[in-house]
Amino acid sequence: SRETFVFGVACAALGLAIGVYFVAVVELALLPIIVIGAICVIGYTDFLARVGLGEIAAGLGLGGLPVMGTALVQGGTLGVAVAWAALPATYMTFNLLLLNEFPDEAADRAGGRRNLVTIFGRGTAATVYVAAGLLTPATIIAAVLLDAFPIAALLAAVPSLMLVKPLRWALSDPLQEVPIPAMGANVAWNLTTNLALAATLGLSVVL
Repeated sequence: SRETFVFGVACAALGLAIGVYFVAVVELALLPIIVIGAICVIGYTDFLARVGLGEIAAGLGLGGLPVMGTALVQGGTLGVAVAWAALPATYMTFNLLLLNEFPDEAADRAGGRRNLVTIFGRGTAATVYVAAGLLTPATIIAAVLLDAFPIAALLAAVPSLMLVKPLRWALSDPLQEVPIPAMGANVAWNLTTNLALAATLGLSVVL
């Protein structure tokens, strides 16, 4: 509708103004993050989701890039820890969208959307879901072992136990509908892992 379009444009304009402010106040290194993020958000519906790049756009635009941008705004640098922190955020947001594409398969095909499910089929897409899910705690553990994260960050790997239900579905029979509890666990896993990681990293800086 016209109202939705106007609201979207207004939000984009507000976001642009905020981005310009932070580029001017912080540093120019923030500019490519803002540009790529804007492309991921604005181009998602009409282009990226129709050429097989929707999951990647979501993972970056709502996961890894916000982590990097926040680090620049708060600390002014993109260190090793920031790069490691951006990875699980990207994997989780990627998977958040991917799992929700399974129930929407028929509608996405009818609407011309090309995502991992409609391009490669449910079996392959489910395998990708499993890989990204397991990479999340693996990345956190690796960052701790390499001294990029404090040891307390291992707590952020614990919520990955919530993946038991969605992983069981993905590994057993992804041709069946995704159980509602599995979808709920996927959302809870995203939220709690991000919260735990942000809390442990933030406390390590303060303390």
